[in-house]
Amino acid sequence: MRQTAKSTKAGKKGRAAPAAAMPEDIAMAANLSGAMLYHQDSDLKYVWINNPPSGYLPAQFVGLTDEDIYSSETVNIIVPAKRKALESGETQTVEFQMPVDGKPRWFELRISAISKPRGRKGLLCAAIDIGERKQTEYHMRVLLLELAHRSKNLLAVIQGIANRTAQTSSTIDEFNQRFSGRLMSLSRAHDILTDENWRGAAMSELIRTQVLLFAGKAAERVHYKGDHVSLRPSAAQHVALALYELTANALKFGALSGETGEVEISWSLSRSAAAGATFQILWMEKAGPKVNPPNTRHFGRVLLEEVVPLSVQGKAKLSFTPEGISYSLTMPQSELI
Repeated sequence: MRQTAKSTKAGKKGRAAPAAAMPEDIAMAANLSGAMLYHQDSDLKYVWINNPPSGYLPAQFVGLTDEDIYSSETVNIIVPAKRKALESGETQTVEFQMPVDGKPRWFELRISAISKPRGRKGLLCAAIDIGERKQTEYHMRVLLLELAHRSKNLLAVIQGIANRTAQTSSTIDEFNQRFSGRLMSLSRAHDILTDENWRGAAMSELIRTQVLLFAGKAAERVHYKGDHVSLRPSAAQHVALALYELTANALKFGALSGETGEVEISWSLSRSAAAGATFQILWMEKAGPKVNPPNTRHFGRVLLEEVVPLSVQGKAKLSFTPEGISYSLTMPQSELI
């Protein structure tokens, strides 16, 4: 029995020691967390404060009220929440700004009412810096708005392609084949833009995805060269469609439909006193079957001669030569990145 009593007494002593050190531990934990902790009385005067933001001292808070410290805009946010916590006893949470090192910073303030002996009341508050979270939220909103804008533009392009393809297709199968090909062209362009975080698309990548991959074995007879340039997203999508149309036509009717025909693609940036800096793409077919201008203007031709140049603020010329099609597309340097 004596041994048990001694053990119990020792146990009580063992538990008492950590309890005495707890306030100091709490202060250290608050500093590690980065939270600003403080106590206000029922008149909302600061009693003590721990871990104030950079550039502030406890003496700038203790004995003062929020009206003495913060702007009227901040006071109008935090004081009503604190009074509500005092009256209702319910924890309140608000967000506010205060200058830190000369720059406004966002904080999340959590307010809890506490009761003191003899009926005195007060508040225990914790303010957590949420500047990084606010910045992330802002970037997310910008990205969502940009995504909505791009989605609307893409849907408009797809709707236009679908309508014009339907108008110039005589059968459902013909429509499906043409529309699917154009849709895949847009998809490949979007893959490039996504890989580049929508900054733009390199001309060489557009050639690779819209011409070489589509041409298959005939890609050996496609020769290309040009400056190392990248187009803005909108220009990249429309140039991709133009390259797809030219490749599809070359495979079906033009230089790539036989065994000996070749295609030369070149692009360059040039300057002139009259037009300023311009970017030009040239498509030349050689040694292909004899080409006769079509009697009707299908959507592919409308796209090459009207839709694409209008979309890139440029000009286009489509010619039917004895050896195959030649096509030039000129646009201002502003369509490049």
